[in-house]
Formats: sequence, structure tokens, C-alpha cells
Amino acid sequence: MKKIAFLLHIFISVVLIQGCAQQLRVQETPSDDLGQKLKARDHFTAGIFYQLDNQHERALIEFYEALLYDSSSYTIYNRIADNHMSLGRYESAMRYLQKSLTIQTEVAETYRLLADCYHRLQDDQNAIINLKKVLSLDPYDDNSRSLLMLLYRKTNDQLGLAGQYRDMVNLYGQTEEWIHTAGLIYLRSGNVEEAKNLFLAYLKSDSTSVLILTVLGTAYDMQDDTPNAIKTYQKVLQLSPGAEEIASRVYRLARNNNDWFVISDVFYPLVRQEPNVTFYRLALAEAYLYQDKMNEAEEILIPLLSNDPIPWQAFEYLGRIEMDRQNFPLATTYFKRIVENEPDNRVGWIYLGFALTDSDSLEKAEETYRKALKYLPEDPFIWSFHGISLSRLGKDDKALASFEKAIEYDPQNMNALLSYGLTLNRLNQKQQAIGSFKRAMAIDSTDLTAITTLGLIYDELKMYPQLDSLYHQALLIHPENDLLLNNYAYSLAERDMMLEYALSLSKRAVDKQPDNGAYLDTKGWIYYKLGQYDQALIWIKKSLESREESAVVIEHLGDVYLKLGKIDEARIYWRRALMLDQENELLKQKIEQENK
Repeated sequence: MKKIAFLLHIFISVVLIQGCAQQLRVQETPSDDLGQKLKARDHFTAGIFYQLDNQHERALIEFYEALLYDSSSYTIYNRIADNHMSLGRYESAMRYLQKSLTIQTEVAETYRLLADCYHRLQDDQNAIINLKKVLSLDPYDDNSRSLLMLLYRKTNDQLGLAGQYRDMVNLYGQTEEWIHTAGLIYLRSGNVEEAKNLFLAYLKSDSTSVLILTVLGTAYDMQDDTPNAIKTYQKVLQLSPGAEEIASRVYRLARNNNDWFVISDVFYPLVRQEPNVTFYRLALAEAYLYQDKMNEAEEILIPLLSNDPIPWQAFEYLGRIEMDRQNFPLATTYFKRIVENEPDNRVGWIYLGFALTDSDSLEKAEETYRKALKYLPEDPFIWSFHGISLSRLGKDDKALASFEKAIEYDPQNMNALLSYGLTLNRLNQKQQAIGSFKRAMAIDSTDLTAITTLGLIYDELKMYPQLDSLYHQALLIHPENDLLLNNYAYSLAERDMMLEYALSLSKRAVDKQPDNGAYLDTKGWIYYKLGQYDQALIWIKKSLESREESAVVIEHLGDVYLKLGKIDEARIYWRRALMLDQENELLKQKIEQENK
């Protein structure tokens, strides 16, 4: 029906235009030329009626006849092309359309027919080019726009598709649906700024659109603009407090940044408005936990104990609250509820083990982790914590197997790698320990446990090039870490190397922890190595006053007294040191030599 109406429109237009043209030019146009035009009109009119009756071959004959009398009419060329297309002769149609364009280049109908022709030939790109030309000449041609959008979808041209929605907004005015659709297309194509501009412009006229606010929040989220994302999602929740999916986005963003105050600010009003939404209570309770607001967290959680079923997270948080209160029996009860209801819940098993460990029930903790492995045999964290519980029971040999299992199931598990290295070190398997710490540092080169323990092993094995390289890199990463500063300073002093540099490191460590006895001893020992025995005496005596008795520090004090010429005092302190370290052969030799 649309095509018939269009053809009738052409027919009426041609009659009117040619009639008017005849009246206007009757006195200045030769009579034979006028006759040619009239014959062209008659054949064209006959062709139109044949085309309306789907007699396309007879229509073509009439249009060809019309062309004999008027070869300057692009309309005739277009009708010939249109009928060729109806007969499936697309290449012939395109030749006539190209001829039409040589006569008149700015006719929307010519490009419309070309686009249709290319579309039927499945030449989508050329169809798109011609449809865009149609819309540049006739922007209100909704049929052409619909076909163009269809082709954009087919060719996955998301930006082109979004552009059409933007044009529709400009032509017909803003609608929430069009803005939403266009913006989503921009977001999917990665053009986030364009999407944001659309959304923000719409919100100027309708600031309460939950739909547009939601996708604006998504745009900020995609740009990692967490503050604006949360702010926008909050507006959504103020308008629609039951939007749990939006609340979960706020929770995710804030939790990733450990911003527990934001979570409590957002979820407190939500709990008041939607008290029966379990997720809201759990999120708020967790935020209170991390703010050390245990009573407030408990108050939020208690109503959940009336739920059926009770969410396991409620037991977890309540158990953690009781652990903070040192009420380990009640904490254990809560965690047991988790694993009784869900035996494969790793969080329940881990916290149950923690509660038993903190209450010094080490045997029960090990038994708990062992039982957990029956349900979670490939969980690297359970294996790792089982190994730690064995180590705390003094069963390092057995612990190794658990750590190896943890690493097998998760080679990137830092907890397992570090615990494995520490256990190997205690078992005097130094080279294997080095390997484990190196693997840990390959994952996280900033880990202080790996750095400091590896440094001590290098020092013990006299692997000084590796030691110096390790501390050099570590101090670039942690230039103000007092433990690194002290340990490297002491190592340099023991080797009589770079003593002034060692003293500067030691001073920085002591400045940070002026009451640390080990650090005070290091500083005194460096003064001893520098030959400044009076200073050495001051700092090593301070060390003894600041810590439990240490054989090393007491021996150092004896050495200082020796250099100060106080032999008797030196012997007194060496003997005290030997009482604490009776296997120290070098100290025994030192005492014997001074007794001669």
C-alpha cells in the first residue's frame, strides 16, 4: 500500500508540474517540443498504471517510450530502475539510477532506490552509504532510517546505530527510551564519554529518571570513577530503595576500596526503609564490623536469626563479633552452625579453625582443618591453614606436605609459599626455603616477610652478593622500613663494610623505634666497629635496658669493656652470655684466652 500511494503521489505531481510548466512556457516553447513533452507524459502515466498493476514488463515499455520523448527526466530513469528491481534485474536498475544521478544529484528517491538495490544484493556497506545520503536529504524518512538501523545492527556498527538514535532525539525530541538505548550502544562500543554526555543532558530535564541514572552510574563505573559512580547509584537508591542490584554495585565499589564508612552511610537508610532485605542488613553489619562497631553490628544481625533459612553470613559476622570479645566458645558455636548447615562452606571452616587456634585449642584446630579437607579436598587455603596448625603443634615435617598441597592447587598462594619457606627454614633446609621465598617474591616483590627472611638466610649462608642486591632493591621499595634498615645495617657491621653507611641506616631505624633493644644494639655495635667505644657502651647498655636478656647483646657489652681496658667487666658479661648460650664455642675460646 505504501508503494502504491508513493507511485500515485509521483503521478499526480508529474501531472501538476508538467501542466503548470506547459502554461508558463506555452508562448516561448516551440509547439513540436511541447508535443514531445506531452507524449512523454502520456507514456509515463501509462507506465505508472501498469506498474501499479504489477505489469512491470509493459510498464518498462511505456517508460522507455517516455524516455524517447524526454531523456532529461531523472524521474523516468528512477521508474525504469524501480521496475527492473521488481523483476530482479538489479544491475540494470543500478545503471539507470547512475544515469539519474547525472541529471540530478540531490534527489532522495534516487538514493533510496540505490540503497534498496544494494540491500537486495546483500551489499550492506553501499546500502548504508546510500541510506545515509537519503537521510541527509530527507531526515524524516523513517522507513530509510529503520533500514539503516537494521543494517547497522547486522554489521555490528554500534556507533552508527547510536548516532541514529541521537539524530532521532534531535529531530523528535528527547525520550527516555531513545536516550537509554543510544547510551547503552555507546557504552557497549566503549564510547563512554558520548554516553555520559547523552545521559547528563537528559537528566537536566528529568533528574529523577531511575533508568538514566542507573546507566550514568554504569558509565562512571566503566571509567573507574568510583566517587561519581557511588554518588549516582545513591540517587537511584533514594528514588528506588528496593533496587538491590544497584545496592550491590555500591557495595562492590566501596568494598573494593575498603570504604566501610560509605557502605554504612548508604545501607543504614536502606535498612530503615527496607528492613526485610537480608542483603542490606549483612552489608551494613559487615561495615560496622570493620569500623569496630560490634554492638551496632550485632543489633543489625539479630533479626536475621529469625529467618528461615538463616543466612550463613549472619553466623560468620556474629562469630567474628564474639572473637573480638574474646568469647571463643560462643564464636565457635556460630562457626559450627555454618559448617553443619553447609559442609562445603570454606569460610565457616576457616573461621572455626581461627577461633579454636585463638583459644589455644591447637589440636582441635588441626582436627577441624583436617575434617574440612574431606569436604574441600582441593582448597588451597584450607591446606595452608592445616599446615600452619601443624607447625604450631611443632610438627613441621608433617606441615610441609600440607603446604605442598596448597601450592599444588594454587601456585600463586602467597600464604602457602611464605609458610612453606618459613617451615623449611626452621628445618634447616635453607636452599629449598630460598626457592619458596623467591617464588613468593616473583608474585609480590614488596612482601616484607619474604624479603626479611630471605635476607636472614642469605646472611647466614654468607651469600653476600645476593644479600646486598636484595636489600638494595628492598630499600628502594621500602626506604623507611625500620626492620630492613636495621637488618642491613647489622649485616654490614658484621662484615666490616660501609660502616658509615651502616650507621646512617641504623640511626634511621632507631629514630623510628627508639625503644627497640635490637635496634639499639645494632647502633652500638656499629660504633664498636668504628672504634668509638664510649658511644658503643652507651647504646649497648641502652639495649640491655630495653629488652629481655640476649646472649648476643651481653657478649657485645663484654667486647666493648675489653676495648675500654676493663677486663674484669668484660669477663663478667661474657660469662653471663655463656649462661644463655652454652653451645657458643667462640665465646668459650674468648673467655679462655683472656683467662690465660
